[in-house]
Amino acid sequence: MAGDRLRTWFRLSGALVLLLGSQAGLQAQDSDENAVVGQTLTWEGNEDALSYELVIDDASGKEIVHQSLETATVNLQLKPGTYRFKVLVYNVLGQREAETFWHDLTVFRAEIPEPKTVTPDRLYLEDRVLHFKVQGTLLLEGARYKLYRQDKPEVSATAEVVSHLSNQEVVLSFRDFEFSYGDYDLTVQNPGGLKHTLKNALLVRYEKPIDVHFSVGYAPVFVLWDDWYRSTWDRGFYSLGTDARLNVVFWKKGEYQLGAELESDFWEQPGGISAATINTQYLTGGVNLVYSYLLNKQWRLNIRLGGGLMSGFFSFDYQGTPGSSWNSVDPYISASGGLSYFFTKFWFVEADVGMVNGFANQYMAGLVQPMLLTGVSF
Repeated sequence: MAGDRLRTWFRLSGALVLLLGSQAGLQAQDSDENAVVGQTLTWEGNEDALSYELVIDDASGKEIVHQSLETATVNLQLKPGTYRFKVLVYNVLGQREAETFWHDLTVFRAEIPEPKTVTPDRLYLEDRVLHFKVQGTLLLEGARYKLYRQDKPEVSATAEVVSHLSNQEVVLSFRDFEFSYGDYDLTVQNPGGLKHTLKNALLVRYEKPIDVHFSVGYAPVFVLWDDWYRSTWDRGFYSLGTDARLNVVFWKKGEYQLGAELESDFWEQPGGISAATINTQYLTGGVNLVYSYLLNKQWRLNIRLGGGLMSGFFSFDYQGTPGSSWNSVDPYISASGGLSYFFTKFWFVEADVGMVNGFANQYMAGLVQPMLLTGVSF
């Protein structure tokens, strides 16, 4: 881009030297390998220096520049190639005060790369792609390739060049990069510093518009409220419980997913009042709205809100004498949060903590359910 400057830094006898490519150099795209462009060589001067002397040799050792200067900068026109240079410093008496060692200098051709296609240009999160082929022009050896996600530029990766087939074709690998949903741009920067960005070079999507998850597992119960409910079922913790879920993910966008879920729980909850023992079983059936945030390909955070019906089956026993039995069906609401981990795209485990509040005629049943489940994904 006009107005930009290409910077290459050198250490010159304790002073910092900066090589700046001129605007003409940045804009030059002549196919002639010997095209001459402008450069500016600058170093930190000394206020006590009267003048400087710059000496530049070409690759064969032939002196091509020997110039006296009053300032610590000089405009040059060097052809692409390798050189060496040194600077001599003269004090206010006109005497040579210092002389640097020889320093290597490389002048690159001012070429702007132009990536045109990436293959594959569409990647599914469920797939594993090892190599990408980039085709274009002026893809020079030693160029750097970097992917950026458009909506989150901090999500980026620098490619490893697997093979440089020609200046029109290279093969790249992003071996350690974990792709996430989004549109990616590819920036190519040639060794001379000039670069170009290919917009929408790679699109990362979900292969399936809908996912179906089924899971089942262990779900004990802690009784928390109300007072009457806790006094009747005063053990507090009931270890025999299960949970089953059928979840349909119907919306996906980036790291975010929404799903609808059928959930059923069963647990035993023995208790008692006065001289009666109450053998209790609960069976619930409900519907949840499930929000998931994908932390990465394996881990996701899940939040559930829902409700349904809670069926209670109660049988009374009076010191060995069977009593009456009855059942109730009451509404409940629930909320839970947890993490799931996908070992493969078909098998996962999930850990949740949920709260359930049942609304009976004469009491409210407040419960907490830790859950550990395993499931499959279709």
